[in-house]
Amino acid sequence: MKTFVKFMLITSVGVALVGVVVHEVSPQYMTAVMSSPSVRGVTLAVHNLIRRLYPTPSPVEPKTIKKKRERLFTPEELRKYDGQAGNKGPYLAVLGSVYNVKKGKKHYGPGGGYEFFSGRDASRAFVTGDFTEAGLIDDITGLTSVDYIGLDEWVKFYKSDYKFVGKLIGRYYDETGKATSYYYDAQRWITEAYRHKEDENQEKKMFPPCNSEWSPESGARVWCTSRSGGVERDWEGVPRKLFSPGQSKPRCACVKSLGPPSHDPKRVPHDNRGDLDHPNIEEYPGCPPDQLTCLVKEE
Repeated sequence: MKTFVKFMLITSVGVALVGVVVHEVSPQYMTAVMSSPSVRGVTLAVHNLIRRLYPTPSPVEPKTIKKKRERLFTPEELRKYDGQAGNKGPYLAVLGSVYNVKKGKKHYGPGGGYEFFSGRDASRAFVTGDFTEAGLIDDITGLTSVDYIGLDEWVKFYKSDYKFVGKLIGRYYDETGKATSYYYDAQRWITEAYRHKEDENQEKKMFPPCNSEWSPESGARVWCTSRSGGVERDWEGVPRKLFSPGQSKPRCACVKSLGPPSHDPKRVPHDNRGDLDHPNIEEYPGCPPDQLTCLVKEE
């Protein structure tokens, strides 16, 4: 039967080609032939035969992807996943998210350097280094910006290196798995920490840190160069105390002054103020205001 269909197809193609040639030579004759009931009947019969032998495949219905339900752990259940003898795991939680760290059992299992993290959420200890029972807690209130960023880096590490297996009911998620208000507080603190870091980077570009050294003979010395603080620039600046919001102590900053450079590499012109009038800037006591190097007393 398939051989017959191939024959009919070849014949139909041949007839079509002949028809094209005839149409070019005599359009009126071709029109008359194609309007013939017998020709149209043969064409329709071939078309129906091909459709029966080679039906158009039905569209494939897309598979419905069933979302796997997240497992919810109570603190008591999670403690059973500490990897100790007779227990499952090890699992651990960070900011309420539970990860299977079994592939790192030599670190998180019995005798491992991080075994105290297993079977619990000890988010705070990841950045404080307090591995006592009082420090192995999930409360991250009042950490520094550096700590919040460090904690977020730990979260990214576990997301990329270990399998997420569920959520821990408690501080970050409720009994239905929904995020709590504390969870959103934590995310806000982390976001603010990154914003604070960006502000510090901008401040560092404006007021690069000084070079510094200390010796028993002369004490502490600070000075500025065009590369001090790791910030390359086309100016050197003069040492000043910089008071930053939220910091209890000032740091030494190189402050830009305007105008042409001085011929004396140790001094800058008095009248080139630049950023010297910034409200958070203060001169070092006993150091001439135009001096590039200052001996400072420890505060």
